[in-house]
Amino acid sequence: MSLHWKIDECGAYPGRMRISGWCFQATPRIARIEAVFPDPATVVPLASYGLASPDVAAGVDPAATHARFDEWIAVPDAALGYDFALRFTFADGTTATSGSALGNATAGDPYFESFGKFLGLLNGFKHGTVLEIGSRARSALTNRQHIPPHLDYVGLDILPGPNVDVVGDAHRLTELFAGRRFVAAMSFSVFEHLAMPWKVALELNRVLEPGGLVFSQTHHTWPLHEEPWDFWRFSQTSWQTLFNPATGFEVVEAVCGEPARIHACRTNPVTRDLPNFRNAFLGSASTVRKISDTSLTWPVPVEVAARDSYPAGELTRPPVHPVNAFQRA
Repeated sequence: MSLHWKIDECGAYPGRMRISGWCFQATPRIARIEAVFPDPATVVPLASYGLASPDVAAGVDPAATHARFDEWIAVPDAALGYDFALRFTFADGTTATSGSALGNATAGDPYFESFGKFLGLLNGFKHGTVLEIGSRARSALTNRQHIPPHLDYVGLDILPGPNVDVVGDAHRLTELFAGRRFVAAMSFSVFEHLAMPWKVALELNRVLEPGGLVFSQTHHTWPLHEEPWDFWRFSQTSWQTLFNPATGFEVVEAVCGEPARIHACRTNPVTRDLPNFRNAFLGSASTVRKISDTSLTWPVPVEVAARDSYPAGELTRPPVHPVNAFQRA
C-alpha cells in the first residue's frame, strides 16, 4: 500500500519545534513515527501520532480517522531550521524513511508555486527581453538562469555588482530604457524597498510591450531590514491597488503563502490570541499583465519622497537582507 504523509507546520523556536501534520498507510499500519535530524544526529519520537483526522479520512482514505500528530519537540539549536526526515515504523516491524520534510511542507504552497507559473507564461513569448529589478547577486544567488533560453535578460540594480547589467533606480525606468520595451519584468524582495511602488508600476507600464508580464515577490510579514529604506508590506489584495486598469494592468494571479505565526513579546488581552490566527504569511507574490498604456503620472522625485534614506542605507554598512525565498534550500 502507498504511504501518504504531509507536514503542515515545522516552526522552529529556541530549543524546540512545533511540528504537526499527518501520515497514513492502510497496511501494514503505521505504529510509530520519529523525526530524524542529520546534524547533529537527533531522533525524536512523535508521541502525539493518532490524533483525530476527519479531513484526512475525507480526502485520502476513509480508514485514516486518526492519522494526525501535533506537538512540541526538543531539538538542538544547531538543527533548527534545517531539513529533516520522518522515519516510519510499521506494525510488521519494517521501517521507511521519508524524503525532505521541508520540501514536503512547502509543496503546494501558492507563494512558492507562483514563480514556476510565471516562468511557464514566459514560454509563451517567442522572443524578447526580460528585465529583473534588483538583480544584484547577493549571497551569489541569481535568477538569470531561470529565464527560458530563447529570451534575453537584463539585470537592473540600484547599486553595481555581480549580475548587474544596468545601474539605476526602478522609479526611473523610462529614463534608463528610453524607447526600449520588455516582454516581462520580475523582482524578488524588492517592492518593500521601493519608496513609491505606485510610481514603479507606472514606469513598468511604459517599458513593457503590450501583453507584457510583471512578476513581483515580496513580504506580507517580515521584520524590518535594510533600514532605513524598508517601506512597505503587501497582502494578497495589495497588488490590485498598484496594477489595475487605471495603471494599465490586469492581475493574473495574486497570492500569499509561507504561513507564519505572530507572537507578541509582551502579551496582553488584545495580543494573546495572535499565534492562533491562520492568516499571517511571510510571502506575497503576483503576476500581472499589461492590458493598455496609461496616461497617469506621479511627478514626485524619489529624493523628495524618501529624502536621505533611499538608498543611502546600504552604502554605509553591510547589507542584511532575507534570502530569496525561491532559492532557499
